[in-house]
Amino acid sequence: MDKDLLTVQIGERLRYFRQQRHLTLEDLAELTGVSKPMIGQIERGTSNPTVSTLWKIAAGLQIPFASFLTTNPSIKINKVEEQPFFTDDDDLFEVYNTFSSPGIPFELYRVRLLPGCKHFSEQSGAGTLKSITVLSGRLTVKIGEEEPFTIDQGDSVSFTTDISQIYENASDKLCEINMAIYYSRTQVQI
Repeated sequence: MDKDLLTVQIGERLRYFRQQRHLTLEDLAELTGVSKPMIGQIERGTSNPTVSTLWKIAAGLQIPFASFLTTNPSIKINKVEEQPFFTDDDDLFEVYNTFSSPGIPFELYRVRLLPGCKHFSEQSGAGTLKSITVLSGRLTVKIGEEEPFTIDQGDSVSFTTDISQIYENASDKLCEINMAIYYSRTQVQI
């Protein structure tokens, strides 16, 4: 998907969710921890938000992250070159949405961590569960204050996201993971 079109789509979806809840830009900034000017730029399609910024907004609105990416709930083949994606951490962290559907509190992502990537993911509220399976490579994960642990190809880990997480690819090879997110307390039907 063209990055400029995706930026515009995200802005339109954000405005829709904000107005649906009768929130001002200031209300949404307070709810999400994202500045009012940044929210305004995203809504106008003049700023390409980072993954972290969109996660904060989605958590504050209590909607699935992919709500910004989907517009049509109909069945379709999701070709790799058409999958909406974002990058973060100097393009070392790539997130591809592989499944989401409005009104369903479940999302799937294919995430690529290039060598040297260290990605911080903020807590996203009570009632959200995350499951990660390593498809290739090796992933080091730190959840909250726990000691970091490493999972290899085929291994998986599940946890609640009410605490922060750090994902790291300390190797010189690509690490690719499948990330499933379940929002057990989603309040909005999209």
